[in-house]
Amino acid sequence: MADLTRGDGMDEPYLTEVGWTNGVLRLRGRVPGVRVAASDLVVLVRERDGERVLPVTVEPAHDDEGTAFDAGVDLATALAGATLPHGVWDLDLAVESPDGARVTPLRPGTAVPLDGVPQRRFLPGSTPVTVYFDRHGQLALDVGGEPRTAGDCQADTLTWNDRDEELMISGHLVLPGTTLVTAWLSLRDPHTAREYDAFVRIGQVDGLFTYTAAVPLTRSFIDDPLPRGRWGVHLVMGVSGIHREFRVLAPAEPFQHQVRRRLVPTRVSTTLAPDPLVITVGR
Repeated sequence: MADLTRGDGMDEPYLTEVGWTNGVLRLRGRVPGVRVAASDLVVLVRERDGERVLPVTVEPAHDDEGTAFDAGVDLATALAGATLPHGVWDLDLAVESPDGARVTPLRPGTAVPLDGVPQRRFLPGSTPVTVYFDRHGQLALDVGGEPRTAGDCQADTLTWNDRDEELMISGHLVLPGTTLVTAWLSLRDPHTAREYDAFVRIGQVDGLFTYTAAVPLTRSFIDDPLPRGRWGVHLVMGVSGIHREFRVLAPAEPFQHQVRRRLVPTRVSTTLAPDPLVITVGR
């Protein structure tokens, strides 16, 4: 289908309702200004990182202001009778007209406020699925709930907590429209495939999310400090079952310190901006 530009007599379609009914995702909305037949209207469930596109039947209703539409997406049978595969899926509305086809991402209307809190359900086999509006305001589905790459975020400072013998990593990032967040720091050594998780405290200042992570480096207060190796740093943030992963970028001032492990001096150092943050222990 070829997208149409504005000027075809149809204003931007919009959503008026998004919710779950007996395991089916119910989508209701409007196509202003035109009357669209059922055969010319379809919801497209589009694989964000793949090529699969699944059409969903739409039921239209007409009035003096255009066309109202109603569609039900059964995620348990969406893929030829099988459950929708893991991944992120975008939802678009395709409208046929005499001039061609126009495909528009589904968004809420400005005059009809919709709750932006992600809605989570479970598919057969206990697979989590979450419907949400992404950072562009477009409706999307996250099937599986695995952490997915979302870009970079900045580490502002690296400091040493002498009392608890921890490296403190503080920074910020922009998460528009998000209020409830859980977070942790995921450190990975690519040479050994090891992973290490660290506690993160989050907050909000002037519309920005702030985070402070504590990475233990000795055995004085914890039995499992960060092991020797080179550790790439990733911030994982979760909102109602949606997990997005940000690569942490190093601050301008690197960190260097010498700690003792079982009385043995061990050097700890980090990279500096503009490189990704990497913590080196014992090398």
